[in-house]
Amino acid sequence: MRTVKFPNDCSEQAIFDFCSEVSSYSGVERLLIDFSNMGRIEPFTMVYVAKHIRDFNRDNIDITVSCSGHKEKDYAANMAFFRAFGLKHGREPNCKDGNERFVPFTILRIQTIVDEASKDWEAEQEVIERRSGHLAQILSREESGNLVDALTFSIREIMRNVLEHSKSRSIEYCAQFWPSYNKVEIAILDNGIGLKESLKANPYVQVECDSDAIQQALMPAISSKNYKGARVDRHDPWHNSGFGLYMINRICRLGGSFLICSGDHGIKLDESGKQHINLGHYCKGTTVRLVLNTSKLIELNKMLAVFRDEGYEIAKEMKGVGMYTASAASQMLSRDFKKN
Repeated sequence: MRTVKFPNDCSEQAIFDFCSEVSSYSGVERLLIDFSNMGRIEPFTMVYVAKHIRDFNRDNIDITVSCSGHKEKDYAANMAFFRAFGLKHGREPNCKDGNERFVPFTILRIQTIVDEASKDWEAEQEVIERRSGHLAQILSREESGNLVDALTFSIREIMRNVLEHSKSRSIEYCAQFWPSYNKVEIAILDNGIGLKESLKANPYVQVECDSDAIQQALMPAISSKNYKGARVDRHDPWHNSGFGLYMINRICRLGGSFLICSGDHGIKLDESGKQHINLGHYCKGTTVRLVLNTSKLIELNKMLAVFRDEGYEIAKEMKGVGMYTASAASQMLSRDFKKN
């Protein structure tokens, strides 16, 4: 029996080290995960760790994995963290919406989005925007305003990437708003092909490793579907222009942070700059954490107009990316571009 102790903090490095330690025991017969030291736990930690343990179980079916020290962890249990990786304790994922400004661990099937769009004769991205707006209102406890708009836009653009690029069958997410700290954290992941494999579809992008792929994906006008010679309907407000992740990370860097992990690498962006992270294990698909400083948010259209113009200048300096114009969806909410 080997034992892995869950860390008492949820710093990125502590969580990545924990996941790496779990991975290192792929050859043992029995593994015990001890949660007794678990302290404060946040959305990114829950979705990232739950996915990692679940993937470990699937890849190591001959290993008996058991847990201890989890029965007193009420917050994590209420957020459906334990059930998300198969431990029969706490709430189930996809339980009804949270209250007190949190959204518990939720698994949204891509087929559900497709079926809902087909039923209502609308674009799948419209379904995603509607769901994103609903999540934004739950977190903010507001019907409208700068925070609702910023959250709706950011959640939508990440979910669109999953739908349009990842080939994942589901979107998993969890979120929390702490008004007293002016902080919102949203974690979204997929179980798809990952950024490196996705960007291989763009012949103008050279990607040799996961670090390259993440850096390219964060640049404006870089996309697996938007490049010179690609068939793109410029009149479609939802066409993928490669501006989504760029716009979101700019919003998050206004006093918050943006973290993205795919493959064996992660990159964190905040006001202090860019930090490369060697995960020490493999992250299938892509996981994103958005942390917004609510005190720094202004009108969405004003923020995005500045970021868009700066993104155009960056794109013009890059060679071979093809189309530079951001889609309507990457510049505003669908309710706004429908007015035009």
